[in-house]
Amino acid sequence: MTKEELLNSNFTDDQIDEIQLGIKDGVDVSLYAREDFLAIQMRQIRLGLLSGVMVSRYNDPKFDWFQMEEIRIGLENHIDVDKYASPDIPYMKMRQIRKALMVGIDLTSQLDRNADILRQIRKAAVSGIDISKYVLEGYNAGQLAEIRKGLEKGLEIQEFIAIEYRGGSIREICKGLESGIDVSVYADEEYSWRQMREIRLGLENQLDVGLYNNHFYEWRQMRQIRLGLTLGLDVSSYAKLSFTYKEMENRRKHLEAAAFNLGEEGAEGTAVGDISVIVTDYGMKAIMTCPEGCRFTRDAIDAAIHNAHVVYGLKEKDIERVVNTISKGQEIVIAEGTPPVQGEDGRYEYFFDINPTREPKELDDGFLDFVNVDWYETVKENDRIALYHPATRGTDGESVTGSKLTGRNGTEQKVLTGKGFTKSEDGTEYFAAVSGIIEFVEKSNKVIISESLEVDEVTNATGAIDFEGNVHVRHNVGQGSRIKATGDVMVDGFVENCFIEAGGDIILKNGANGQGGKSLIKASGQIMGRFFENMKLEADIGIEATYCLHCDIYTKGKLDLSSKKGLLLGGVAVVEERVNVNNIGNKLSTPTKLIIGMNDRIKSIGKEIQAEIKTVRGEIKILENACEQFKALYTPEERNSMEVYLKIENAIYTKELQLSGLKEKRQAYVDRIKEMMKAKVDIRNHLYEGVRFNFNGKVWNSEKNYNITMTGTPNNIIIVKN
Repeated sequence: MTKEELLNSNFTDDQIDEIQLGIKDGVDVSLYAREDFLAIQMRQIRLGLLSGVMVSRYNDPKFDWFQMEEIRIGLENHIDVDKYASPDIPYMKMRQIRKALMVGIDLTSQLDRNADILRQIRKAAVSGIDISKYVLEGYNAGQLAEIRKGLEKGLEIQEFIAIEYRGGSIREICKGLESGIDVSVYADEEYSWRQMREIRLGLENQLDVGLYNNHFYEWRQMRQIRLGLTLGLDVSSYAKLSFTYKEMENRRKHLEAAAFNLGEEGAEGTAVGDISVIVTDYGMKAIMTCPEGCRFTRDAIDAAIHNAHVVYGLKEKDIERVVNTISKGQEIVIAEGTPPVQGEDGRYEYFFDINPTREPKELDDGFLDFVNVDWYETVKENDRIALYHPATRGTDGESVTGSKLTGRNGTEQKVLTGKGFTKSEDGTEYFAAVSGIIEFVEKSNKVIISESLEVDEVTNATGAIDFEGNVHVRHNVGQGSRIKATGDVMVDGFVENCFIEAGGDIILKNGANGQGGKSLIKASGQIMGRFFENMKLEADIGIEATYCLHCDIYTKGKLDLSSKKGLLLGGVAVVEERVNVNNIGNKLSTPTKLIIGMNDRIKSIGKEIQAEIKTVRGEIKILENACEQFKALYTPEERNSMEVYLKIENAIYTKELQLSGLKEKRQAYVDRIKEMMKAKVDIRNHLYEGVRFNFNGKVWNSEKNYNITMTGTPNNIIIVKN
């Protein structure tokens, strides 16, 4: 089709653009150069032709562009699209069938179900979870989502849920089970999910929820009672159904003010004749004064005390001592109140080290000692790991004027959460449910006990290891071996050319040498080892060793080679945040490359995000143009009865949501770049020639230097002497 033919046709500008792009790319545009295809449909056919798939499976105007996309992606991934390539199947259903087929799951027998339910069935199948019982019983997609998530966490939810519960209620039950609390207290269809949440939060904070777990309380009333209990207040004065939640809130705040403040400091006093009594120190003291030379009489003293309303804590011996004496103008404390005493807060007593250092020490020879470090603490099944000491009640006080001063109760701590442990019936003692490694996650107040696999050695003869938990190898890891663990991996012996991947940290106590094979050691946490030679290292958080020789290194965090023997020599190190090193390079100028901050990996992420944004914006423009064409040709009443027009409007909304998500993703990327621009290199000792730095895009070949800090921008590298 010539350019002149295109211009003289009835194609829209967007359709012409798609045809011209196809001609430019050398594809057979006759397969989609038809006026009954919208431009957005043409695009899906053109993309299919570019990827070499059989577009005849979907180049039919009966398919909308989203359906075409699902068929195209299926063809590109070599799955059987005949299972869903029908114009009668909505694209959302197509998507779930297609995603399932891509991982070997066939959901075509479930096509009578809506797309949201198909999505939950697919996700459950991928996780190896069976939710068919709940699907057959008629649970909706929101309920199924919460059931699936609970089962994926291994929660025993069956006895606590019912079809009458909304998704939010099931979520609250699952959260409670995950926290280890007694959910039977609130797993009742008479409670809304908000009421369940208030009871759950109370149980997790070890409060007396019996004061409000009544379904006649609305959730906001429950909240006011819970907040009062959390502060250690006596809520009995307002925990009544007759009070609205607003009245409860006012009373709670009044009690809170009384419990935390004795009032404004000041002096209130009265004088009878020459004798005056002043109440001060927040009502805790009554002080009597009389002008010098005047006589204290008992009647005058009693009258002054009475007029000052002092009724509590009178110091009779001190008063009697001055009766019928001549005043020297002194102040005499004649009454003292009893201050309220706050109860002690609840606390946990742990029977394991909750703050292990896990830091290797530098030996006299300059090497890091990774052997004599207590990396982990282990427990055996049924070991007691924690004891909870409940909060104590506060003791009320009384002012000298007889006012009651509420002693605030101690605050209870949250129930310990995590995995791998059980607790006693009274909830005060915690015991290991399995033998393994125990750790305390302070940020989330969780105790995690992970089962640990211990083996003597790993070689080709012993076979590969793929373990859900931590792996501890007591001796060596041989050449060609493979270890994969969801937790940490620790090797006491030597590591040869192998593959190790961990969802946590990797600790190699005696180092590793890939013997020229460029082994891969990859951790979502840190990689630590005595030394690394001829290895490929990838760590999200950081890498620490005595030295790295001829390694390919990548970390989003920090590379630490700062001990006396610390050395980076040869290879390529890509570090996004910081390098701490003793020496870089050597006197022989062995080629060594450092890429600090910006790097090809992060650049490719940015390009992918920007390309996606460009694509979605182009699709939105095509859809908006099509929408305007319909508006020009048809009245609102006609348009709103046309399926294709309604699909276009819905597609614009969907694509705008997608664009919004991509923009958020781009902003997170931009924020990450800003952090990387702050990257620095600290060199404690020697920097030799032969080191090539790429600092946020600025390249510099090293010169001899000593004890420096380097920072850099795309335009300049700054070197400062330490």
